[in-house]
Amino acid sequence: MRTVSTLCVVLFAGSAHADVLHHWTQLNDGNTQSFRAIVDDATCPAISLDGVQHQMNVRAGATPDFPNLVCEFTTDAPVASARVDALGFPIRPERADKMLVVGDTGCRLKDGSPVQVCNDPTEWPFETISASIADKEADFAIHVGDYYYREAECQDPAICGDTHGDTWRTWEADFFAPGQAMLSAHPFVFVRGNHENCDRAWLGYDRYFSAGPIRDPLMCDNYQAPFVVEFDDLQLPVIDSSTRDRDTYTWDRLRAMQEQFTDVLPRLDRETLVLTHTPLWGYGSKKRDSDDLETLESIQRDAFAHMLPRLVSGVVAGDLHFAQLVNTPDNPVQITFGNGGVWLYTTPEGRVDDLPVGHGVKGDIYGFNQFGFGQLVRLQDGLEVTFYDQNGEAAAVCSPPASVETCAPNGV
Repeated sequence: MRTVSTLCVVLFAGSAHADVLHHWTQLNDGNTQSFRAIVDDATCPAISLDGVQHQMNVRAGATPDFPNLVCEFTTDAPVASARVDALGFPIRPERADKMLVVGDTGCRLKDGSPVQVCNDPTEWPFETISASIADKEADFAIHVGDYYYREAECQDPAICGDTHGDTWRTWEADFFAPGQAMLSAHPFVFVRGNHENCDRAWLGYDRYFSAGPIRDPLMCDNYQAPFVVEFDDLQLPVIDSSTRDRDTYTWDRLRAMQEQFTDVLPRLDRETLVLTHTPLWGYGSKKRDSDDLETLESIQRDAFAHMLPRLVSGVVAGDLHFAQLVNTPDNPVQITFGNGGVWLYTTPEGRVDDLPVGHGVKGDIYGFNQFGFGQLVRLQDGLEVTFYDQNGEAAAVCSPPASVETCAPNGV
């Protein structure tokens, strides 16, 4: 009798209708895809993969700060369709020829910084950008980190809302509600940003986006294990540069970054795009509308730039609150998209040559100092890079093989 009762409970849990608040697909190590959902229910729902029902697993349980379940089902088998009730999930593509890139999407509320007007879509246009990304055709998309920015309490809720801190309400306001359009349209590769480090919003990031399981007992890792998203002719190593500080350069951090790239280096045997939050090379200012521009230092440039094999065709990052393409001698192109909605920094608009983009390194840049996102297209003769504005209009295109000298405003 006890066996029958247990079976009934299991069947009921798998078939019960769950209130799915948000859902997405993320690409993790190798050829795995993880279907994830935030559920306002006591149990996880069943997911239908090509018509076959599977029980989703509890990734993270409810807590006072996060009062809902995070459910997941991970597979490395080819899947043509995935559904929870009427909700369809994006599916991992067979090829990786066209990628969308967005980063630094949250609304900045930070002590000592100007308050970003979160309740005005012209001042914080992430929801518009998300809809524009959803409208684009692509094989998959990449978020290069910094999902969460509402760290300090807003003194005027009419301007910037009434939530802050690493809680569900903040993640809902800062990312999931405005970002669901793009999450429903494309599978994503997620990169950890410095706003998701152990001093900030690590708990929310672990619940929702970390590639591996949540630690038990619960604790924060300064550096999460690197992983490599793999396709037949492309690899995407994801390197955690969240624990970095431009003002506190330590040998421990340097060695940790070196070890991450050393861990994945033996796996790289085809065209590679390195994904990490902080760019290896960059030029601009951390102030808005500033004339005081300079090299924006990067600890991982010292850690692994010299290790990059020739098959690395580009480094894709965010962190700097603008978009920028950087060429340096004998290095892969640096592609940065950190203009996904957060309060902008400053970089020169358009092409500027012979700038100090790293310690002792000069390079050429093409800058885009407006809100928006990017697109990378792999063509026979190399990468094509497009800078889009927040409405999805192409503002500039860098023809393959992507370099500053091939970049031009759209239509020129």
